[in-house]
Amino acid sequence: MRSKLFLWALYGGWLIAVFVGLAGAAPLINQERSRSPLFILTDGWGPCTPEDEIRIAGYLREATQAYLTSLEVLTPKSFNDRAYIDGETASILQITVSDLKISLKEMITTLALIERLFRQRPADYVQSAPLLWLTVVKDISLEKGNARDIERLGLVRSNWPSIVDISLPRLFSRILEPKLTEFLRRGGK
Repeated sequence: MRSKLFLWALYGGWLIAVFVGLAGAAPLINQERSRSPLFILTDGWGPCTPEDEIRIAGYLREATQAYLTSLEVLTPKSFNDRAYIDGETASILQITVSDLKISLKEMITTLALIERLFRQRPADYVQSAPLLWLTVVKDISLEKGNARDIERLGLVRSNWPSIVDISLPRLFSRILEPKLTEFLRRGGK
């Protein structure tokens, strides 16, 4: 009888330990989720921390690089092979894709500069951040429509247009606007 009681107590203790362990793991899952750069950007409307800005910059740089890589395979033949694209439209699309690639390269360079400045020269990052983030927001704003059109035509499959649709308002409100406000408050110094 005592051995059965001991086994039941041991079994009960084991179950309690398992449930406590599972309950303790839930905050870790939430912490892991909060570490996602896109989640950081879209979770709230207050200013991001500089560390979060850098994680967001890295995420956007990687997503933009992947999108640029997918655009690199488009050639003039890619447009002419589509029955629903006539010659004039193909010429316009070639120019659009060329301009989009230039903007994406500028954005990748700017995002890499943001990351590098933050790590190597934080004081320079603080001074340059408003202009750098303004460049990123400008490029995204100008090119998100072109990216959406290319996606609609079925020329490239990418989630980049969706990423920028989600992130653009928050890039402005959580990163750029607070930086510009601080810059203007300091008198542009």
